[in-house]
Amino acid sequence: MLPLAALAACAQPEPAYVPPGPVRFNYLTPLALNVASIEVAEGGPPPQPGDIGPRMLPSPVEAVRIMGQDRLVALGTTGTARFTVTEAAMLRGGDGLTCLVGCRLDILSAAGERLGFVEAQSRRAVSGADAGRPRAEDALLRSAMDDLNVEFEFQLRRALKDWLVRVTPGEEGTIAAPPPEGVTVEELPK
Repeated sequence: MLPLAALAACAQPEPAYVPPGPVRFNYLTPLALNVASIEVAEGGPPPQPGDIGPRMLPSPVEAVRIMGQDRLVALGTTGTARFTVTEAAMLRGGDGLTCLVGCRLDILSAAGERLGFVEAQSRRAVSGADAGRPRAEDALLRSAMDDLNVEFEFQLRRALKDWLVRVTPGEEGTIAAPPPEGVTVEELPK
């Protein structure tokens, strides 16, 4: 016969592992684009039936927006990159959880004409005991966001490689801004 403490320990499943700290992507090398500005659109798609995502902190919509804000930087002099959340839901159904996240990046000319775009999506699911663990939603969102981040960078480097600016961050991890248009840089005599 098991002691009472052992029975109590069996009653509560272990919480799902969630990395410490907030959902962030600013520890990664930024994706520098040859555009003058980055717009991260507010909001996202409307909640689906069974979507528990709006109750989460951050919600799936906010997590995708954070990725766009952290990963993209404008280093050009003209045009805009518009980042939009296309899919963001945490669905609970039956004995499972499903996380769906997606985004789109449009490159627009100064006149608003679309010059290129990429889309990326991620879908992760858990079921049974894993779906019932404490913090299962948070762990699933982190996994889906990691997948989305990788897919987004892959699609960006494949389809919009001509819009990427090659830069090397400085010692502090910062990237120097380009000189304003019309300004020339000349070396001073030593």
